Amino acid sequence: MRRAAALPLALGLLLLVAPAADALTVRASAREPGRIALRVNARPGVELTVRDELTGAQRTLTPSTEETVLGRFARWSCASTLRRFTTMQAAADGSPATATADVRTPSCAHRMTMDGPRMTMAPHGAAMHLRDRWHLGDFAVRFCVRTPGARERCRTVQLRPGPHERTVRFRAVRPGGYVVTAAMPYQRVRRTMRANPPSGRLRILATGDSMIQLIDSFIRERARSVRALVRSDARVSTGISKPSLLDWRVHAREQAAGLRPDVTVVFLGANDGFPIAGAACCGVSWIAEYARRAREMMRTYARGGRGRVYWLLLPAPRDGLFRQIFPAVNAALRQAAQGLGDDVRLIELDEVFTPGGRFRSSMEIDGKRVRVRQSDGVHLNTTGAALAARLVMSALRRDRMLP
Repeated sequence: MRRAAALPLALGLLLLVAPAADALTVRASAREPGRIALRVNARPGVELTVRDELTGAQRTLTPSTEETVLGRFARWSCASTLRRFTTMQAAADGSPATATADVRTPSCAHRMTMDGPRMTMAPHGAAMHLRDRWHLGDFAVRFCVRTPGARERCRTVQLRPGPHERTVRFRAVRPGGYVVTAAMPYQRVRRTMRANPPSGRLRILATGDSMIQLIDSFIRERARSVRALVRSDARVSTGISKPSLLDWRVHAREQAAGLRPDVTVVFLGANDGFPIAGAACCGVSWIAEYARRAREMMRTYARGGRGRVYWLLLPAPRDGLFRQIFPAVNAALRQAAQGLGDDVRLIELDEVFTPGGRFRSSMEIDGKRVRVRQSDGVHLNTTGAALAARLVMSALRRDRMLP
């Protein structure tokens, strides 16, 4: 009798447990890079719908076993790191049953990586390697390179669906520090690279008339700490408007071909003011012709982008005809440099030493009032030349020509 009474109790327990086998459940995991897998427990032979609540995508299937694995049901998304999936199926009694599962995926802020060399040689090619850590691809990257002293140049590259890596090549045309960035809507990565000169030492040419003297010595002294090689070539009493003494356009071609300077520092014009191409100084026609000749020199020194030019403007003189000539020379140099910003920087010594065109023999430097001009009212003295050299070296560092 006791065994007979126990049997109905056991059957009752089975009836209570049986519905659990019929329960609808879903679990989500994001272990594979870029992919979300679902594991669904559902009634075999009954239509099942699985829905991605973020994208709205859904899939309907009829499971043949109680457990169904959807290994790559969805992709990771930059739109949200929290993903929810809903499953729907009719229960044994015909009523609708639903189950949901949540999973977190990585943020898009660290999806892309960029690798490449920290050092290369100029003028050689260089390359950066882009990689999608999600192994999905299928997005555009804005790839930008800032050459030393030049504006940033950008292009769009595609990481196509499937391939998740791409090598992007560019040319390191001149020595110095390069800044490379790769950006997508959710992330921006940055990498720096230094291109060394072929000789191993940055070649600096300091040239011009007597105005470059003293300045070239201070540039050489300051350049020792970065192992740059400075070559001086001062041609006293010469000028762009007096080619009978020295044709600077021809001389510039000879300097560029023979020395192949990575950087050229020019201070020239104190001996100018002579008529050129039939135009007397210092009108519009004279300025235009002077600018044309100076621009030719700038392009020559730039060597097709392999060199960088720093041209010093003339500080206002104290008196004499120089008061007419110097502003005309500076106006011509500003005109000549227009559109050459990638290759040419003007060092505005006129604004530093003589702001507003007003001559001054002394000025404040580092909190002290010091004399900066020679007694002739034209040239910089030792203190002034040291300041001019410091401005040049600061510009070289700002342009990443020097470390």
